[in-house]
Amino acid sequence: MDLNTIKEKLTFPIKAPQYRVGVDGFMRFANNTLTHDGRLRCPCVKCVNNKLLNPDEVNYHLLQYRIMRNYSTWVFHGESVDQVPTSTSTEPTVEKETLTHMDLRQLVHDAFGHSGDDPYIGDNMDESIPGPNKEAQSFYSLLKDAEQELWPGCELTLISLLVLLFHIKSTNKWTNKSFNDLLQILIRAIPHGANLPKSFAEAKKVVEKLGLGYVKIHACPNHCQLFWKDKVNDDTCSVCGASKWKSGKEQSTSMGRKKKKGVPTKVLRYFPLKPRLKRLYMSKHTAALMRWHDEERTKDDNVLAHPADSEAWKSFDTRYPEFGDESRNIRLGLASDGFNPFGVMSSTYSCWPVVLVPYNLPPWMC
Repeated sequence: MDLNTIKEKLTFPIKAPQYRVGVDGFMRFANNTLTHDGRLRCPCVKCVNNKLLNPDEVNYHLLQYRIMRNYSTWVFHGESVDQVPTSTSTEPTVEKETLTHMDLRQLVHDAFGHSGDDPYIGDNMDESIPGPNKEAQSFYSLLKDAEQELWPGCELTLISLLVLLFHIKSTNKWTNKSFNDLLQILIRAIPHGANLPKSFAEAKKVVEKLGLGYVKIHACPNHCQLFWKDKVNDDTCSVCGASKWKSGKEQSTSMGRKKKKGVPTKVLRYFPLKPRLKRLYMSKHTAALMRWHDEERTKDDNVLAHPADSEAWKSFDTRYPEFGDESRNIRLGLASDGFNPFGVMSSTYSCWPVVLVPYNLPPWMC
């Protein structure tokens, strides 16, 4: 069997009909995303888009190992989700017209643990009626924002616009001031712009209702303790006696006591773990991906392509078989940058990120 015949037999699961199916079609499309040194990401089951190789090597890997089974939209090779049609028909469909609204509505339902077709949560629900708790009120408010069109016929809703703006702000490193300036322009430029948040702080409050905010915890300047729980109102460290404030002023409290308020010396920004783990299982899409390491991963004893292939992972499963038998149990990896617990580094960094990585997910999503 010659090489051309092999290429024709290796078909890839793609949705866009204008691309030719097979290795040749993929290579022609992906060559538009070459890096400055002439390389591109390899989507074979061995490299899983983590390695940059020259086109000949990528071509060989696809013939040798095949493309990843669930890599149907080539987002790492120049294709966007918008390029993939939802229907082969040229007529507009209801699904296409309501995709933006339905996705955001489902996102809100997933975030609060509702199925999306709860008979007790309908369009006639009034968030002003007394009774719902704080979480329910946030749900109704966010659901309203997810359905409120910017103007009649607009594809974007208030919440979808804010999500897109926050995404662009993050990826392009916008300052808060530039975000504020853009909001002021949008308020004047679009119909009913008065309904938009007027500042970055107001926009953040809307998005924070999804439950993905963070908590600021003051810390001792000498790293002795956190001013947390029963020590949250203390002004000095109980270990070394250092003040937690850089500067501040005395302020009278309701009890007549003087309390110091000002700029804290050190702050720990804590992203609560439990709400984020809950979110991964509240959405039907990410819930399925949390089992990827067991159900979708290509298992090859001779290839280390995922932490699940490591000896440490296998040893842990052997030691705790009940935990290993349930693929939904969460595996976390701890990563840090600049962390200097014993002061042995000459670094003067004041920001030490500590990150937890969920290894259940595919490598390109972790």
